[in-house]
Amino acid sequence: MQLVDYSDRDSISAVLIIKNEAVFITRALNSLTWCDEIVVVDAHSIDDTKSICTNPNAPWATKIKFIEQDWLGFSEQRNFAMEQASSNWIFFLDGDEACSKELSLSIQKILLNHENESRSIQYKIHRQEFFLGKPIHHGIWNPSYHVRLFKKGDVKYSGNVHEGTITKCETQKINESIIHVEDLRIERFLTKLNHYTTLQANNDFNSGLRTNFFKIFFAFPAMFYKNYIYYQSYRDGKEGFIISILEGISRTVRHLKIWQIQKKDS
Repeated sequence: MQLVDYSDRDSISAVLIIKNEAVFITRALNSLTWCDEIVVVDAHSIDDTKSICTNPNAPWATKIKFIEQDWLGFSEQRNFAMEQASSNWIFFLDGDEACSKELSLSIQKILLNHENESRSIQYKIHRQEFFLGKPIHHGIWNPSYHVRLFKKGDVKYSGNVHEGTITKCETQKINESIIHVEDLRIERFLTKLNHYTTLQANNDFNSGLRTNFFKIFFAFPAMFYKNYIYYQSYRDGKEGFIISILEGISRTVRHLKIWQIQKKDS
């Protein structure tokens, strides 16, 4: 197989916004050493995240730009982080993700050929999800595509939860994968569930959404059916069944938190 020379490609900065990712951050940074720069914006981690990132003997040591920043919210933290990057292209990665070798080659090919491209393009990249060590291929977790690659200045993020992009760019997909945390366990899911349902409940309430006991009662069975039957999560075996239960709990908790906000507001 003929090797491709990517030395003339456009420059790219990998950008991460993180907090307390000591367990996963080495994996993430090791997968980004092909980038020209790695910008890490840390919201004052209290674990070993900082010492791992700034290790002078690490493979990424000559490329990392480590910045501590108070948490501004998902969108504003991403927008702040982008401004710290010095390359022409931005590639976002989360602290519990890794860039696959296939994806790194696909991105570099895009950067190599983009000088002949007259359109502005943002790229949605496939993310391979896992649960208890098993790849997940069905249910609402798949297909999972997220905007992660674009030229600096072409995109801004907006929204408090599941932030989206504000752009005039055309959107294209990259099917090579970002690898999400491969050993996602119930404990980590529940920790993230508590955080995200609070954000989503506040966002929903501020957007005018209200709930009642009828919606609360049916939140679990409706979400379980949607994931397990309609989106065929049953095809992922026992892992798909457990995910469907957890997603049902998540939807119920979100409605309960909206109800709590309503009660306090009234």
